[in-house]
Amino acid sequence: MVPNLLLTTALSLLFFLSFTSPVIAAEENGVMILCYHDVVEHPYNTFTITPNTLKEHFEFLKKNGYHPISLDQYLEASTQGTPLPNKPILLTFDDGYLSLYTKVYPLLKEYNYPAVSAIVTSWTDYAPPDVGEVITWGQIREMEKSGLISFASHTHQSHRSAIMNPQGDSGKMTETLQYIHGQYESIDIYHQRIQSDLKQSQTVFEKELGHKVKAIAWPYGSYTKSAIDIAQKEGFTLFLGLDDVFNSLTPSSMTNARRGIIETNLTGDKFANFLKSGTHTSKQMMAAQLDIDLIYDPLSASETENNLALAIESLRAAEINTIFLQGFSDINGNGNIESVYFYTKEAPVRADIFSHIAAKLRKEGFIVYAWMPTLACQWLLKDRPEDTVIAYSDKGKGWYNRATSFSPEVQTHLEALFSDLAAYSYIDGILFQDDLYLNDYEDFSPAAKRSFYNSTGLALTPEILQDSETQAQWAQIKTKALTDLTKKLIVAMKQYRPYLATARNLYPTIITEPQSEFWLSQNYDQYLTTYDYTIVMAYPYMEKQYDKPLVWLGQLADTALKNKVNTSKVVFKLQTYDWHKKQWLSVRELQQQVATLKSKHVIHFAFYPENIFSSP
Repeated sequence: MVPNLLLTTALSLLFFLSFTSPVIAAEENGVMILCYHDVVEHPYNTFTITPNTLKEHFEFLKKNGYHPISLDQYLEASTQGTPLPNKPILLTFDDGYLSLYTKVYPLLKEYNYPAVSAIVTSWTDYAPPDVGEVITWGQIREMEKSGLISFASHTHQSHRSAIMNPQGDSGKMTETLQYIHGQYESIDIYHQRIQSDLKQSQTVFEKELGHKVKAIAWPYGSYTKSAIDIAQKEGFTLFLGLDDVFNSLTPSSMTNARRGIIETNLTGDKFANFLKSGTHTSKQMMAAQLDIDLIYDPLSASETENNLALAIESLRAAEINTIFLQGFSDINGNGNIESVYFYTKEAPVRADIFSHIAAKLRKEGFIVYAWMPTLACQWLLKDRPEDTVIAYSDKGKGWYNRATSFSPEVQTHLEALFSDLAAYSYIDGILFQDDLYLNDYEDFSPAAKRSFYNSTGLALTPEILQDSETQAQWAQIKTKALTDLTKKLIVAMKQYRPYLATARNLYPTIITEPQSEFWLSQNYDQYLTTYDYTIVMAYPYMEKQYDKPLVWLGQLADTALKNKVNTSKVVFKLQTYDWHKKQWLSVRELQQQVATLKSKHVIHFAFYPENIFSSP
């Protein structure tokens, strides 16, 4: 059993570090879509506003040169390139509350502003008691006839939650594979459920309005790629989600139109800043890696919950906003992975608990990335030992036992594994572990040899790699193979998590010594163009920089951020523990390292190990 644990490690000391969030401007060329809900005199939740606030918003738009556009204008601009007025903005109102007719509609007429309203078609006949009063079909027809309001679907009856795992956490109906009667809903049943709902919604619109509607606003902004495919077959052409960004008018502005949600206190300067930045919150990442191995107690569910509560308390104190959550079990600590923590038929499952912990963290306001290995998954080699990465010399054997990325079978199994991870867990991003490397002695597996021959027409031998040109070519082939594998895994995951952010660990020598691509098969520029974030493992003591760690960090940052555009995409991950000396870094040491990097214009930070517990 995991002992009763105390919060004593260096991560909790980050509370004492002061970080200044940078101002990151939103793109100027695009359409901002605003998402409103109920409009009442006395707001009753975070997403309701008063009529005076709405009028204040409209007045601000008018005085500052914004031009609200109609649904058809947005569609024509996206599909035909039809020009839009300067500073275009699309106003949307979700759920079909009665206030749309009594409060919003009069203001739209006063300002002559067009808008879109997404309604839950089953609510007009019977809305759940907690929803309150909603508009009638007679009012809907009147508003549509005015030409000011276009109506969209908010589904028929999927604006609700469903149980998503054995622990009873809730997920959104439109993206959740439900956990019912002790088992997960199949993909086929999920597809049938979505198709039936959307078909029914369009049937109601045809009956009441005489036509299908063009747009759907996904409840809670939650959807999957297959849900979009199904919706397109039911006649929908525009898909509205939720996110704090502008929409550039590209094909994605039709299938992934992002809306900034309006909150109760968004008045005055806050509203102005929201329109300028496109976000409610800072885009600065403050991340920590969290080991489920330390939280999970196989003998006690209550102890697991206690450990998780302590972890959340410590992470809050450290002002962390992003968690890289371990999706695998490494209880032996050797990096050779034997099992995972999520439901899948592709790997041994130690416990189906990842989705529960991720749900709890997200409920507490953390952004959650799944932190996952790829090639170090040992079950990939159980029935196919020939897919093991092979070094041509024993002295060149890597520190992880890995499967080769050149094997089609390995790729297929990993795609299925990562697909399951995304399908059965709510995550915001994926962090690829540092087992994605090949050293200069690798890879001489049969699959790698075939790939080398197909690319060069040559047989792969140690002797042929003595030629520097051939060696460089082989390094590029290996680097590309590793990156291409992650691209396939990202595509598989985005079928279920379209908003998925991506990140990958990078060894610092790739930045300071570009020739080290030969040694590790990683390329910094390739990272920057492939992933949302490059996680630089900036561990001075791991690199044995004991004499001048701050100088080393400063030089690393100078080189990495030579192009200032990189500052928004590079995360510097600092070590909080010295593995050589077996001791935690002091608060002062961490403060100095952070200050040094901030002076070099570093924006994003992460900290490892995340070992926020230690035994008394």
